[in-house]
Amino acid sequence: MALTLENLESNLAALRTRHSQAQGQRDLLVAQYREKESELSAARADIELWRDVQILLSKASEFARQQLKTRIEQTVTAALAAIFADSTMRFEIEMKDIGGKPAADWRVVSCYEIPAKAGDEDVKLSAYTVIASPEDAKGGGVTDVVSLALRLALLELSRPRPEGPILLDEPGKMISKEYLPNVAEFLKQYAAKTGRQIILVTHHEALADVADVGYVVKQENGVSEVSRNV
Repeated sequence: MALTLENLESNLAALRTRHSQAQGQRDLLVAQYREKESELSAARADIELWRDVQILLSKASEFARQQLKTRIEQTVTAALAAIFADSTMRFEIEMKDIGGKPAADWRVVSCYEIPAKAGDEDVKLSAYTVIASPEDAKGGGVTDVVSLALRLALLELSRPRPEGPILLDEPGKMISKEYLPNVAEFLKQYAAKTGRQIILVTHHEALADVADVGYVVKQENGVSEVSRNV
């Protein structure tokens, strides 16, 4: 086949299309890689946090351990109830002995009711309970809520009590949008009760809107511009 200008332009257009498709696939893979890196970083932070709680529980005496266990359970349960608006959810720590050392397992307990069928007024509601690890509990970011509440509980229960503000980077990142206003209110109430200042970085307006002072960072052509959110 003779090489013509029309053929060259057709081949060039096909190459451009393939290049555009390959570039789109590359951008998608890079975005997925960064997302997985973020998830891995969050998982490592959770592991470190839960290790700290384990150490706190293991070093305490039996009486103090039971008190700490109760306080942590109450704090995390209150967070779950407040954020998910579900008074049946509760957080439990199951203490056990491994190799002669105390250890703890975490679990989230949820209670559900099955309504009677229409016309069966005499049939009582039946209930069932679901027990799962935070990672396997019902959707909506349960692990995020448990991790956040554990951090706050560990901060308040440590002796000596650490002072200063709390820095939170994208809290509630995995929590469903419908629950984010509850997360904002929970953090606001926590700050009011403890007297702590909370400084957080977020992309969610629901969290930013409850702040006393907010700043917006916009980036254009590699240059960041910071302005106060009125």
